[in-house]
Amino acid sequence: MVDVNLKFLGGAREVGRSAILLGIEEKQLLLDYGVSIEGEEPQFPLPVPPKRLDAVAVSHAHLDHSGAVPLLYVSRNIPFIATPLTATLSDLLIRDFMKLSKYYIPYEIVEVEKMLDSLVSLNYGEYFEVNDISIKMIDAGHIPGSSMIQIESPSLNILYTGDYSLHDTCLLRGANPNDISKADLIIMESTYAEYNHPPREEAEKAFINTVLEVVGNGGIAFVPVFAIGRAQEILCVLAKYDVDVPIYVDGMARAANDLIMENLDLLREPKLFQKAVEKSVKVRDWDHRKKILSGPGVILSPAGMLQGGPSEFYMEKIMENSRNAVIFVSYVIPETPARQVIETGIYASPTKRGPVKARIEWFDFSAHCGHDELVKTLSLAKKDAKVVLVHGEEESALKLAELGRKLGKETYVPKIGEELKIAL
Repeated sequence: MVDVNLKFLGGAREVGRSAILLGIEEKQLLLDYGVSIEGEEPQFPLPVPPKRLDAVAVSHAHLDHSGAVPLLYVSRNIPFIATPLTATLSDLLIRDFMKLSKYYIPYEIVEVEKMLDSLVSLNYGEYFEVNDISIKMIDAGHIPGSSMIQIESPSLNILYTGDYSLHDTCLLRGANPNDISKADLIIMESTYAEYNHPPREEAEKAFINTVLEVVGNGGIAFVPVFAIGRAQEILCVLAKYDVDVPIYVDGMARAANDLIMENLDLLREPKLFQKAVEKSVKVRDWDHRKKILSGPGVILSPAGMLQGGPSEFYMEKIMENSRNAVIFVSYVIPETPARQVIETGIYASPTKRGPVKARIEWFDFSAHCGHDELVKTLSLAKKDAKVVLVHGEEESALKLAELGRKLGKETYVPKIGEELKIAL
């Protein structure tokens, strides 16, 4: 019997700022250390206790999982465990976060560089040993380079899913369910615990039909996207259906595309992504931005929530013309300009406010598990496996926990700051 100690520094009964401190056999491992950027100012996780920390393992590059990691390097020097692509994409996102944030960020570039200097780069299936504890990265099917993190010792197997998906997309293969069935303890996300995503092909066709209608009528189909993951997925969808119209990529998605092109082996259909990138045009500068607004076409640009990045510029320009459309393809965070557009038809930026005359659409291209996939995860787990639910709103996580208990699983829904001791 081994006692596993868990402390939840973030991402418990909430979505965002994932951070879990795992204590096992006198070793301290931090699983993710993210920042929430949903509110008016960034929300960081609780501080890591000052005792010795042996390593931090990051599941993927999105800021809600990686954005606080440089904080650890203000006073520490520990192994930073990630896939090579997660490390480079995290660097890209964190530097952009520092540059664009209007609020104080409690670290500087020197800490980001120390983080990267401490990198233990693991490809899928490779291990990093901390004495008799091994840490392994497994493809999570969420964004390129994303991982489920497996922690093993001779007597136990722990799986942290991070954000994951069991279904294939144009860009990525879904996670392998077999990896779930081996774990004694599963720490899993519950983001969409009460919601099933529509069939992917149905969403793709509806999106493509909308794009063709808008561009066919001489309009611009503006797609605000997350720079990493969603931008590449939408490019692949456009290439899959051979959409023969001008397609422009702007903002940080350009650099993300370049980094992912260097890691084609991680993708489900590398040739499709190559085709997608070749069919698209990188927006060069402000003059180019203004020029592409003169004719019909598709524009993909961060930020997906219309907060920062070139998306604010494009939205201000396309919103006045009813031939145009703004097409959302991601979860739309509450209290963001994007959510306001969908709910009220009003767009507000620092420099413009008014009704959106352009067509407004939203399609579900989520790279998270939906309700049925989360239940499938619970049913695949070993009969005596214990389950901890994180990265989900309180009400939906509690409902999923009830389903887990009906399946015979000992299931926990911790709170921020809570400590759990689980015997395995």
